[in-house]
Amino acid sequence: MTHTLKVNAAQISHIGPKKTNDDAVGVHIPHGHGASNYTLAAAIADGLSSAEGGRIAAETSVTNFLSDFFATPATWSVKTAGLKVIAALNRWLHGQGQHYHHHNQGFLTTFTALIIRGTTAHVFHVGDSRLWRLRHNEWECITKDHAIITRNGNQLTRALGMDWRVDVDYLEFEVEIGDIYLLSTDGIHAFIPEKELKAIIATRSETLEARCEELLACAESHHSDDNRSCQLLEIVDLVADNHQNLLATQLAPLPPELSIGDCIDDYVIEAEIQINARSHVYKVKHKHDKQIYLLKTPSPNLNDDIDALQAFQREEWIGQRFHHPDIVKTYTPPQTRRYLYLVQEYLEGQSLRTWRKQHPDAPVQTIINFAKPAIRALRALHRRETLHQDVKPDNLFLTTSGQLKLIDFGSATIGSLSESLSLRAGAAEYAAPEYALGLARDGRADQFSLAVTLYELLTGHYPYGASYKDAKTPSDFRKLRYSSACLYNPHIPLWVDAALAQALSLNPEHRYGDLSEFLTDLERPNTHLTLKSKPWIEQNPVLFWQVLCALLLLSHFVVWGLLFK
Repeated sequence: MTHTLKVNAAQISHIGPKKTNDDAVGVHIPHGHGASNYTLAAAIADGLSSAEGGRIAAETSVTNFLSDFFATPATWSVKTAGLKVIAALNRWLHGQGQHYHHHNQGFLTTFTALIIRGTTAHVFHVGDSRLWRLRHNEWECITKDHAIITRNGNQLTRALGMDWRVDVDYLEFEVEIGDIYLLSTDGIHAFIPEKELKAIIATRSETLEARCEELLACAESHHSDDNRSCQLLEIVDLVADNHQNLLATQLAPLPPELSIGDCIDDYVIEAEIQINARSHVYKVKHKHDKQIYLLKTPSPNLNDDIDALQAFQREEWIGQRFHHPDIVKTYTPPQTRRYLYLVQEYLEGQSLRTWRKQHPDAPVQTIINFAKPAIRALRALHRRETLHQDVKPDNLFLTTSGQLKLIDFGSATIGSLSESLSLRAGAAEYAAPEYALGLARDGRADQFSLAVTLYELLTGHYPYGASYKDAKTPSDFRKLRYSSACLYNPHIPLWVDAALAQALSLNPEHRYGDLSEFLTDLERPNTHLTLKSKPWIEQNPVLFWQVLCALLLLSHFVVWGLLFK
């Protein structure tokens, strides 16, 4: 056995006689370093053609499963990671389909995934796509269909997106060198008899690609009227299933101390951007494409901190999941890396922290304008169940062209996959109370942090004072009081203060249900927001003093009237 899992793989997906292809396939071949080096992951999905979102459901399930699975903590078991990722996918699909009147019209798909790590196979299965195995001369269907036969054909009894919760079949068994696995949709296996399936797969003189093509041709000859998709995986060599062995291979070594002019995997160090206890950040130029990038490495202080190094590795995985104009790009290096680092786009400009120091009296509208790209970026994260967890002025970067970008995924997590609720992520001054109290959190936690950021940019203060970061118990938080932003900056409209106050509610249930609502209330007055809980002088200080003066003047006339009566 070697230190790398070795497999041969081939896959194909064909539209068949239909107008659209609602199938999706994807495979991760072992390569690189870390879990990627000793894990095979393959997934196949068949979106319900009767469901309007079937194609999107299938593509999203396969693509997101293969990326999100590798973003889970390395300490999780394959079973835990796989089931949590699927649960998150299912909730998203179900939520997307809520505007359809019938539950079979939403974002529905079958889903079958095979994960091989070490010498063990792990299967996750929902619906009637299938996993087959050829071992020596024995042919076996590993999965069971979740469907019933009706006069109108197969009716699924389980599918991703069908309900808020999904019952996933999980199987675990030992893998052997020489095993061949077939994943197929019903456009293949519902039309080709099992004996013919086995005969095609067992033709070892043919390549896996040729066997995939033959499966499609055979389905055609049997008048398949559906999309036709299949994947073939052949086990060439296995990694010893030893925890210490896997732990030793899951992280690349840290790079040596770097100086200007040094070269690391074709990236030449041009400048030092930031050095701190957590990471070292450099401006680099690639030797071949001559492009400028940002290269980030873990600090040498973390050399023995496995958890911190795994978190660094997860930061790269999470960053690579997003391709959004308001989020810093994280690239996959073109060559195999000798060291642990990540590569991002290089941005010219400054953080909003630095910007405010230079513009302490910036117009309110200028700062409100920053909210729009920040909210777009966070909504992109939240749509994929990702929490940034460290929104603050330092992590909102204003480029020289005037574009705002969300940066730094060092504290980010895939929300539904987060295992620890005990730690406060990011800077305590900006973290929602949920972190200190060890409560479950969602996108509303990022909303709170963004609101603190905007409040600070507008006023130079924190909404609950400097002692907020020390609050640790429900009693501590009950003693806190929101200070109107208008007290520090009289140019702030009352309706902007009201929007900030709602987003900064200590109870997440009282915050905005969606960041788009927060943005709307920042940009124009919301007559439904009430400020009754605030003193009148804070709600409308001008009117307060006008009425007070009128009352004093009236009392003046009354007194003089009584004296000369």
